[in-house]
Amino acid sequence: MRAALAFAILVLASSAADAQRIWRCGPDGRVLQDRPCDDGQALVVREDTPSAEDTAAAREVARRERAHADQLRAERQAREREAAAAPAGFVEPEKPAVKSVLKKTPKAKPKKAKKKRPD
Repeated sequence: MRAALAFAILVLASSAADAQRIWRCGPDGRVLQDRPCDDGQALVVREDTPSAEDTAAAREVARRERAHADQLRAERQAREREAAAAPAGFVEPEKPAVKSVLKKTPKAKPKKAKKKRPD
């Protein structure tokens, strides 16, 4: 419990720094640095805090993913129970998805060759 409390305090303390200073450098200002440069301009970057709507949406996604994970776990455990109940080395043959509807056709009988009579 103390470890969790210490962790929570640490997280809250680390998020307290709400702004950081960076410098935009280079001829066209495309390079960003955490130290001043000769031709740079100081910029203040504020941390983006998620809105209440974003937080609620993220919690809903997490809830759905947790429910899906629980469902997958239950299915896996059911398969494992079935596999444990089957005799060792026994593999159940797969059942055909569709029964064959083709009928066997009778084989054609070969015709007998006619003998030619000498005239």
